[in-house]
Amino acid sequence: MAVTDYNPYKWLKKLNHTILSAQCRIESEETCLEDGCKKAAQIFSTSIESGASIWWVGNGGSAAICSHLSQDMLNKFGVRSFFLGDASLMTCMANDFGYENVYLKPLEMLVKPNDLLIAISSSGNSENIIRCAEMALERGMDLISLSGFKEENRLWNIKSNLSFFVPADLFGIVEVSHEAILHGIIESLWLEKKGSLITAGAFSEECVD
Repeated sequence: MAVTDYNPYKWLKKLNHTILSAQCRIESEETCLEDGCKKAAQIFSTSIESGASIWWVGNGGSAAICSHLSQDMLNKFGVRSFFLGDASLMTCMANDFGYENVYLKPLEMLVKPNDLLIAISSSGNSENIIRCAEMALERGMDLISLSGFKEENRLWNIKSNLSFFVPADLFGIVEVSHEAILHGIIESLWLEKKGSLITAGAFSEECVD
């Protein structure tokens, strides 16, 4: 569904179509988007219930998604959720180890087996994100990846626990699709769990309405 003129409404129609056309794999096996979203909710639930940490990596617009949704996980579920986007940390790591290791080096010091990594790359070929995904698998972490543009991209073809691929060739469409998919998963999980969280005393009703 191509945008044939510069009409914002048509862009939004393309966005809607693209989100619902997103492809998904569970352990490299093709599945539908609905089942992929359900699997993501299960993975997040396991991390919440086990006390595992959730780590987020992305560049540019994907970094903004990481920052936003990482704090949503902390705020809504009280889970340890981290995006290593501090400017001093990033410039230190990039200066000392190269930008390809800007996230990898601190993650190697901080992660534990059974933690969860969310790896986001619009192109699916960002070297610094690929290195983190490979490390996650080597360390026995769970891995959810989100990519776009071309199906042969590296991140889509790593054997993640769960992978989403957005079939689009505009950065804005890919980035907003990634955020919409993740936001839908997280907010739906929140709506499912908020009653039990309030009952357990984790939050008051005033904080969640």
